[in-house]
Amino acid sequence: MKKTVVSLVLAGSLLLGGCAGGAAAPSSSAGADAPTQSTVGMTFADLGNPVWAELAKEAISYGATKGLAITSVDAQNDSAKQVTQIENFIQSGVKAIIICAVESNALTEVTKKAQDAGIKVIGYTQVLTNVDAEYLVDAYNTGFANGEYAAKWIKDNYGDEAIEWGLMDLPTFPEIIERANGIKDAIAKGAPNAKLVATAPALTAEDGVANAENFLQAHPNMKVIATIGGGGASGANAGLKSAGITDNEKFGLFGIDATKQEIQAILDGQPQKSSISLGGGKVHGQNLVDITADLLAGKQVEKQQYMPITVIDKSNAEAYFAEMFGAK
Repeated sequence: MKKTVVSLVLAGSLLLGGCAGGAAAPSSSAGADAPTQSTVGMTFADLGNPVWAELAKEAISYGATKGLAITSVDAQNDSAKQVTQIENFIQSGVKAIIICAVESNALTEVTKKAQDAGIKVIGYTQVLTNVDAEYLVDAYNTGFANGEYAAKWIKDNYGDEAIEWGLMDLPTFPEIIERANGIKDAIAKGAPNAKLVATAPALTAEDGVANAENFLQAHPNMKVIATIGGGGASGANAGLKSAGITDNEKFGLFGIDATKQEIQAILDGQPQKSSISLGGGKVHGQNLVDITADLLAGKQVEKQQYMPITVIDKSNAEAYFAEMFGAK
């Protein structure tokens, strides 16, 4: 049964769910003092994504408390490299493999090979063909929540004016395509006069900086940018400032992931106005470890589990920041 919690919070209640900072992910596991019973491999599409970097760090630390020795590797957006990483995990005799896929279709044979070897396969963010459990984003509704808030902001600030907006997407990933579709549909519904004039892919902050600068150079009247992830949003916020956006009340940037950088930008009254929390890197890391530990213990695990969807804006950002990241 699909488990997705959608909470569009526009007033100041504290929301439970983590989000990621930009910490670099370590490449291997846990301290020597921690009990380890089972080895687990973990491969990510790109650890330049701050959410995934924070997830890897948390999973390694939290996994040690659950008797899991976790090794994390970065596929650097290379599907062939990721296949090799999984094959190496199989050869090394790991008990489970957690996979954030570069391209899910490229992993069909190697994930079957892992399962045939008795290894538990856990998917993260992308649907895999051969998998024991998955921790997924409700992609379309996540995007829709982002676009719905952006559309409300457009109506509140520009009424029915035909403003221009840009989208930072990531068409490499099927689930992210759905996320982008949700954004577009929500803005079309809530602010039908708004015109999408520019799109460009963004996964990292560097992508976001370049895209924001390019968007404004080509479309100086643009008033809104929506992004499919926190890396692109944080970069876009910096790019907008470097491009000369000073009237932050009249420009809206809307993100997904609720990273530390995003929430700080919202609190500081910068171009970013909201972000969507999906639980965040730390929470995801803990949930993936719990799923893996339960599978290895022979417990019954629901095959598809979904992340929560929660809007963070200025009304609740301070409480969220304190709960997730501590005192500033």
